Amino acid sequence: LSSSSSSSSQRKAKLEEEAAPSSSLSSSSSSSSSSPSYSFRAIPAAAAAAVTNDIKAISFDFTGTLAKVKGSTEEHYLMALEKSICNNPRLGPALWKGLEANKNIKPKLLPCFSNAYKKHMKQLPVFGYGQMTSEEWWRLVINDSFIEAGVPEDLMMVVSTDVTEILYRHFATKDAWELYPEVVPLIKALNSSGIKLGVVSNFDGRLREILKSLEIDQYFEFVVTSRELGVEKPSKKIFEEAMRKADIYSPDAMIHVGDTVKTDVLGPLDFGMPFVFIQRHGGGIDGSRDSPQQKTIEVYYYYHSS
Repeated sequence: LSSSSSSSSQRKAKLEEEAAPSSSLSSSSSSSSSSPSYSFRAIPAAAAAAVTNDIKAISFDFTGTLAKVKGSTEEHYLMALEKSICNNPRLGPALWKGLEANKNIKPKLLPCFSNAYKKHMKQLPVFGYGQMTSEEWWRLVINDSFIEAGVPEDLMMVVSTDVTEILYRHFATKDAWELYPEVVPLIKALNSSGIKLGVVSNFDGRLREILKSLEIDQYFEFVVTSRELGVEKPSKKIFEEAMRKADIYSPDAMIHVGDTVKTDVLGPLDFGMPFVFIQRHGGGIDGSRDSPQQKTIEVYYYYHSS
């Protein structure tokens, strides 16, 4: 595990530079290209080191850290569209078959979803917090994703509500998510050690349902989502709320674990909180695919001692 005792401000400046699109934390954090990659199982070593530094709680990001979308986002979206069309007496299976014949829709759907997500997150931040329900916010994203991918706009006017209801319910269950294989043994071990565990994620209100569906909710004493607070990581407010729920009075007493530099590294670092940064190679981040040739995970542990 790579650890550092550099000052918080120096480390933050270095990580901000490494977080730029043209560079990679893994390459700039390694002294050579042959430096080892660690599996997810390296995290208990970091946790063990943290215990000696009076760590009382550990918070985990969700997507890309504990779990990932099962299969592909496109498959889930097309499943919902098919159900909505085929179950509508005004439309029916024949219309779906004609739409399915358009081979351009599926490959365009993921980038179109990414564009729609970013657009509406900018216009209506934090899943429309204070302006609409999160389901209404997702309807905007879903509708724009399909239309941009080539689904006729007049068709989406008919099925948009049904598609959104199907997807919103679907993504609240384990049918849409899968845990990384090492997660359950890890959180069981940490839970039995007496450390308080929680989930801190830029997510809407369905996160607790998802944790329950995945049968891991019993291991977490606290859950904090961006939607419930109206702010996202890296805001200090979300980490302060995590500390409050964990009954922790100093950021030095909690570690945050995550896979994104901006939210899961710079946020805790600016707050004075130790972190474990996981960089997965070959899937699970930003819609990328798992690759049989690349399934390494690098883990970086940072503890700032005053």
